[in-house]
Amino acid sequence: MNNIKRKSQKGMALLVTLAIIAVLTTAALEVAKKTGRSAIKSRKSADMLVAREIAFSGIELAKMLLIRDAEQGDTDSLQEIWADQEKMAMAPHILGLAPESLELTISDELGKIQINALLHEFPGHEANEVQIALWERFLNLIISSDKSLDIRDSAEIINSIKDWLDSGDDDAISGLSGAESSWYASLDPPVLCPNSPMNRVEELFMIKGIPLDLLQSGAGKNPIFPILHVDSEKNTNFTNNPNELQISDYFTVYGMDRTEKGRVRYSWPGRININTADELILAAILPEGMEDQAGELAEFRTQKGEDGIFFVNSLDREWYKEVIELSEKEKKAFDNLIRYDSFLFKVEASAHFNDSTSVLTAIIRREKNKSGKWGCITLQLLETK
Repeated sequence: MNNIKRKSQKGMALLVTLAIIAVLTTAALEVAKKTGRSAIKSRKSADMLVAREIAFSGIELAKMLLIRDAEQGDTDSLQEIWADQEKMAMAPHILGLAPESLELTISDELGKIQINALLHEFPGHEANEVQIALWERFLNLIISSDKSLDIRDSAEIINSIKDWLDSGDDDAISGLSGAESSWYASLDPPVLCPNSPMNRVEELFMIKGIPLDLLQSGAGKNPIFPILHVDSEKNTNFTNNPNELQISDYFTVYGMDRTEKGRVRYSWPGRININTADELILAAILPEGMEDQAGELAEFRTQKGEDGIFFVNSLDREWYKEVIELSEKEKKAFDNLIRYDSFLFKVEASAHFNDSTSVLTAIIRREKNKSGKWGCITLQLLETK
C-alpha cells in the first residue's frame, strides 16, 4: 500500500509541476502583451512560448508513462499503452488540455538496426560479422539483383559504412569498394571522414555508395521486397509508398553499452526488439528464404480477440516459436539478434496554441538508479518547428 501511495504521490507531483508550467506560460502571455512591442508580434511570440512549453510538458508526460510501464513488466511491445496511438490521443486530458493542443507519440529506438553495431567496439576496426550479415539481408530486400535496374550495391554500402566508423587500421579500405579519409578528402568540397561512431542517422547520406533513395523500392526497381505489396490496412506500421520510407524509421545511432577493457571503450550490442521492429526489419532478422513469414510475426504481435479490445497473444520470451519453425542453428543465430525489451525511446511532441506550433523530438533513456527506482533521462532534444 505504501508503494502505491508513493507512486501516486510521484504522479501527482509531476502533474502539479506540469500545471505550474501551464500557469507560468499563461502569465508569460500576459506579460508579453504588456510590452512595448507591436501587439501582433507580441502575441505571436507569446503564443510560440506557450506552444513550446506545452510540447515540453508532453515530453515529461511521456517519461512518466514510460516509467509506469517499466514498473509493470520487463518486456516492451506494440501492446503497450505508449505504442497505442488511440490511447495516446487521450494523453492531453492528463494535462487538462484539449486533444488538438498536443499530439504525442512514443516509439522504440531498439526496434531498429543500430548502425554503430557494425563494429565490435570503439575505438577499433574489427567488424561484427553478425551485424554484417543482418545488413546484407536487409539491403538484399530493398536492392534489386538486376544491376541494369538498380545501381545500388550492398557490398559497397556495408564496406563504406565500416570505413566511416573504424579507426586504428592505418586507413585500410574494406573490400574492393570501401572508402577511407583520402577518398572523402578528394571530393569537392572535401568531406571529413570521422572514423568514429555516428552521431546522426543522416550521416549515412554522406557515405560513399549511399543514395538519398536508399530505402526506395519504386518503379523500375524489380522485384525488391514482396511484403511491400501486402494489404496496408492489415499492416499499419508498413507503407506501400516508397517515398514515405524514412531512414530514421529503420536505423538508429543509439543503443550504446559501455565496457571497461584496460581503457574506456564503447560498443553497440545491436540486438533488435522483436516486439516492436518494423516488418521489413523482421524480414531481415529471419533466416534467408523465410522473409515472407515476417508478416505472420507482425500480425501475431497485435492480434486481438473478437471484442477488438484485448490482445490474445503473450509476447514473452521465445513467443516466435508459436509462429515460425527454426532449426537449432537458425534459432541460435536468431536469438543472437533479438531482445524483448527496450531502454531507448523516441518521443515526438507536437503542440499547438492559437496559430503557433512547436514540435519537439527527444531521445529518452529509461534506466534504474542505484536504489532500484526507474527514471528517464533525455539524451537529445531537438526543436524541429
